[in-house]
Amino acid sequence: MGNDQKLQHGDYEYQIVAYRKVNGMYQGMVLLTAHAGIQYSPIVEIPTPSVFKSEHAARIEASALACQLIETGGVVALVP
Repeated sequence: MGNDQKLQHGDYEYQIVAYRKVNGMYQGMVLLTAHAGIQYSPIVEIPTPSVFKSEHAARIEASALACQLIETGGVVALVP
């Protein structure tokens, strides 16, 4: 994982992480932490659909997924 930097897009605050799976591949994940200043408890975890050989590629996909979900409004269906 490694990077705990919180990012902001619109009213959403999130983190991008990548996990190494047992097969050695990496899967990205978006961790939604807040919306409009209100913290999520627990944090909403949104995994990416693909796995990659590199951690960097997994983070890129997770970042793109976060932007896509927020900009299209799709994130609303994934949060409590």
